[in-house]
Amino acid sequence: MIKKPASLDPEAGRFWDRHSKRLKAEGLLTDATYDSFVLLCRTYSHLSRLDPEADPRTGIIKYVAMTRVYQQLAKGFGMHSDKPKAPTSAEEPDEFGIA
Repeated sequence: MIKKPASLDPEAGRFWDRHSKRLKAEGLLTDATYDSFVLLCRTYSHLSRLDPEADPRTGIIKYVAMTRVYQQLAKGFGMHSDKPKAPTSAEEPDEFGIA
């Protein structure tokens, strides 16, 4: 049985609580993906505390780098996509691909 690690900080634990049940039901959170999901929870927690303006020289660089790490990990759980969703209406998309 897959359980929330006791070592997660409070924000990472809340992320686990928000997403783990759905991911288990969808077959995305398994023994094989457990470590990656724990890392995703920790990455989200770290990202949520990161202030890009705290360090004028490197703050935004760290923030963008951590955002990319989060996005890469989230893709494995269907939580992020580089591809925009197709329009669901019968309208033709505009020049930006939005209906």
